Amino acid sequence: MDIGKHPIWNHVSTYKKPAHYVRFFLARKLAKLYPATNFIGITGSVGKTTTKELCLKVLSEKYVTLATKENIDPIFNIPSTLLKIRPKVQKVIFEMGIEYPGEMDFYLSLMRPSTAIVTRIFYTHSQFLGDVEQVAKEKSILVKHLPKDGFAILNYDDIYTRKIAKETEAQVVFYGLDKANCAVWASNVRLEGNKTKFELNYGVERVEVTLNLLGRHFVYPALAAAALGITCNLSLINIKRGLEKCAPAPHRLQLLEGLEGWHVLDDTYNSSPAAVEEAINVLCELPARKRIIVLGEMKELGIFSENLHRDVARKIYKEKIDMVILGGGEARFVGDELIKLGFPQEKVLVNLSNQQIVGQILRNVGKGDIVLVKGSRAVRLEEVVARISRHK
Repeated sequence: MDIGKHPIWNHVSTYKKPAHYVRFFLARKLAKLYPATNFIGITGSVGKTTTKELCLKVLSEKYVTLATKENIDPIFNIPSTLLKIRPKVQKVIFEMGIEYPGEMDFYLSLMRPSTAIVTRIFYTHSQFLGDVEQVAKEKSILVKHLPKDGFAILNYDDIYTRKIAKETEAQVVFYGLDKANCAVWASNVRLEGNKTKFELNYGVERVEVTLNLLGRHFVYPALAAAALGITCNLSLINIKRGLEKCAPAPHRLQLLEGLEGWHVLDDTYNSSPAAVEEAINVLCELPARKRIIVLGEMKELGIFSENLHRDVARKIYKEKIDMVILGGGEARFVGDELIKLGFPQEKVLVNLSNQQIVGQILRNVGKGDIVLVKGSRAVRLEEVVARISRHK
């Protein structure tokens, strides 16, 4: 299909410029000069960026590797990366985020990876009308187009990702915590300080890995990267070395020193229901005198936004969090649901500006406490983190 006639342009009409068509055309031509074995595609509803960064570290132990960058409009990310390929580059990792139906087909019109990694699948965007099966179908397109000698690296512990295995003739490599069904699995997972430790297993081989990332959920991206390394003939020792070189990304579950003897768990990069749940799990596993949550609203949840915010409230109530401080917008549904559940009303503060949130933290948080700060990027809660921590 002519790139300029692809249906994806119906969603991104602001990009209908001749210069953009030329870039896409050149990127597609360049991609055809390299074998598909050079290309790795990563998709899923959550964990793509961390998986990409860990894969980059692992493959860089043996290969000259290029990967898509963050903070670039998704529709430009893949062609921009393709145009950066030079003859010495041996592996290219593409983060393939999907916002609209038809987008994966568009990406695959530019290049076809021989290896695909799928992280975890659930509803994330109103364009899919809340149908997780439709989300899975869109993301499975990447796996369906793999060559027979390619690899589908799939999260076994996620039921929707696991089902995708039926959609490909490529070799399937499962990763997860299930020793009986996974080729690559983790055991003895635990948090120590601001790091995550686990045993990486492949067959009869085992190595101890210390991730510089805080949270059990980071084990899954590490396992995906390890599985990729194995398919690319890296030893477990080299894989361990690569995984342990990955530094925490700014504002992604960074444990920071607070102003007056407290700690701040900074997870302000972005927010979704699954990410909030994971952040709360980390908060509850860390030792603390009191646990306080600062939440901004979660964006782009469409008609399911109210229910998903209320789900977060139920998680907070279940975990017996000591205090909840909420920003504006749809975060109000979290407060409303907490009160309905019987959470102490004086411990729920609602509809606060970032400046007001800072004031409440300074008045209510003390030595030995931990404050989790989490919200979508648009609400700029990193401003709160900067005011209540020593991190600059």
